[in-house]
Amino acid sequence: MKTLLFLLPIVCMQFVQFVQFVQGGQNNCNSELADKIVSFESNNWRGYQVGLHEKRRRGGTTLDLSLVWAGQSLRPDTLWMAEQCRGQLCFSRYKYDAKEMGDYFKEIVDEKNYFYMQRFGGLRVDHVWTHDLDDWKNAKPSESASFFPGFDVFCDKCDRLKYCTVVTKKNDIDKWNRDKIGKMMATSDGWVRFEEFSQNEKWTITVHDKNKIPDWYLGPNSALSVNISSVLSFIVLYYITKYII
Repeated sequence: MKTLLFLLPIVCMQFVQFVQFVQGGQNNCNSELADKIVSFESNNWRGYQVGLHEKRRRGGTTLDLSLVWAGQSLRPDTLWMAEQCRGQLCFSRYKYDAKEMGDYFKEIVDEKNYFYMQRFGGLRVDHVWTHDLDDWKNAKPSESASFFPGFDVFCDKCDRLKYCTVVTKKNDIDKWNRDKIGKMMATSDGWVRFEEFSQNEKWTITVHDKNKIPDWYLGPNSALSVNISSVLSFIVLYYITKYII
């Protein structure tokens, strides 16, 4: 028994070191980002940030994460609300435009679109009812779950947020009760995905002053202005840098 008690701290320390090794020695910055408004800029594609892209289809519209050109300026459609979710972070934007909502609709004015992982299908961006998310936050983790909105943010330094990875533990896996790490990355054609082997994908996270961000910056009108030209411009830039420069 004494031997086991002696070995327990050693085992715990080795586990912590293993986690740090998996994350490249980075620190968990979830607590520093909770309840903040943030943006994600690609370190590989400077000036491009994570935003929303709307796809119009016969049955309606779908949303995807894509890179959006922002340069050095503040671009409303790349702002995300971060909130604490079971010790992790959930990221969202408002589903409705508060300026267009009358008093009759005030009960749904705070409803949001989140990006989250599914048991089958991987990454999705869609509306999640507030009460459904609250139920998920208060429920015990279940092996049969099919919805996972929580992410972890690891950075070299939490006070600088310059070299960060955004991580999901549930990433297109066959068995939902097994963790499979996926990191947020930008593809060569301008989309944002979570991939298992994106080892070098780092992001610069900027925290914005809430008092200077009007609610409509976080609404759909600013986000859905991201059209196909943003993706096409990224593709053009990719091929120019790859084949010409």
